[in-house]
Amino acid sequence: MQVTEHRKQRAAAGDLEFEVLNALWDGGSLSTPDVHARVGLPRELAYTTVLTVLQRLTKKGLVTRGDGRRSHVYTAVLSRDEYERERARVIAGTLIELGEVGVAAFLAEADRLDPEVLRDLRRKLGGAG
Repeated sequence: MQVTEHRKQRAAAGDLEFEVLNALWDGGSLSTPDVHARVGLPRELAYTTVLTVLQRLTKKGLVTRGDGRRSHVYTAVLSRDEYERERARVIAGTLIELGEVGVAAFLAEADRLDPEVLRDLRRKLGGAG
């Protein structure tokens, strides 16, 4: 699986970007002031910081921007589940690109997963569980 730079960039939302996405997933289409009220004010962020994050997410293709009455209105392009699946595909593709070392590193960390999650993964992969 070839992971394009666009897919990597799109799936790599920082903490603040992810928090803004969560606000959009929870609230639907939101104006810049609404996003600032939900994300910026609790974190004591400037309005312009939230606006910059929204612009960055738009550039990454994760949100769309429409015109509202007094400010732009932003909407998440992907649902929360679609975004998580895309992130997982990018991570899996990166592991494959890293070859045996990447897969071995993942397996070394797999013991931190919930045993039920591991059983479910084995089932999905067709292995014994």
